[in-house]
Amino acid sequence: MHPEIQQFKDWLACQYPTSSTRLHYSSDLVLFFGWAMKSPAEINVNVVDDFIAHCQQTGHAPATINRRLAALNTFYYFLATTEDNPPTNPVIPRRHFLPKTHPLPRDVRDDEMEILFSKLENPRERAIFCLMLDCGLRVGEIHNLSLADIFLDSPPRLKVHGKGDRHRTAYVSPQAQNALYDWLNCRPVTTDPAVFLSRRGKRLSVAGIQFILRKICKKTGQKLTCHQFRHTFGRRMAEAGMSVTTLQTLLGHESLRTTQGYVHLSDLHLRAEYERAMNSVLEVLV
Repeated sequence: MHPEIQQFKDWLACQYPTSSTRLHYSSDLVLFFGWAMKSPAEINVNVVDDFIAHCQQTGHAPATINRRLAALNTFYYFLATTEDNPPTNPVIPRRHFLPKTHPLPRDVRDDEMEILFSKLENPRERAIFCLMLDCGLRVGEIHNLSLADIFLDSPPRLKVHGKGDRHRTAYVSPQAQNALYDWLNCRPVTTDPAVFLSRRGKRLSVAGIQFILRKICKKTGQKLTCHQFRHTFGRRMAEAGMSVTTLQTLLGHESLRTTQGYVHLSDLHLRAEYERAMNSVLEVLV
């Protein structure tokens, strides 16, 4: 690893101590330089062009590519403020950043989710994925969760450290509550306040959680991402008739437009709205 990257990681830890931004930016930067095989001073606009093409060819969404570009852009801003002769920033926003798209969330069918849960081998795995599925937690929020954030009295709830360093309350379903109890009863005793620990007794990383899911998916023949659990939670709540504003609060969305994607994803909601409108039309015609 280039020493500048480690310095940048330390700077991010100070700037975003509880935000998932530092985790994503650090991961994105390591990924970029691992792909480029060049030093920061050797990166130019053409290398960035090639990286964008590589990301597109491997099926990454525009939002993911733009986040990686933002991480690279911030890295060179950091170098410009800390070095006497910093390299030129190779990221040109108008040239490199891709137009934003608003695709529907990718949820998971309920029968597919049942297959995955049937292969969970231990209380830690079950608690992690129950919280994602029944509480709508992001993978970074699972990583950030500490023992002091858990309140299992009535009503059982979590204090969630969310995206953009925003906090919200997430309510815990009976299934997730039981899974949490099972995990906490066998959780190793350690000074680390994290709810979920690695085998070394330290806070389980985002990459570690993603690795666990890939391991399980290898057994089931599925190809799922951690964020699809959150999408499935949103779809289920929309199907159950939850108002879009309430769902926005539970998911911690800054924009209502983001939450509305789950309403469009819900076939039951769409059908009910269609039938209501069509009945009104028919009444007028009759």
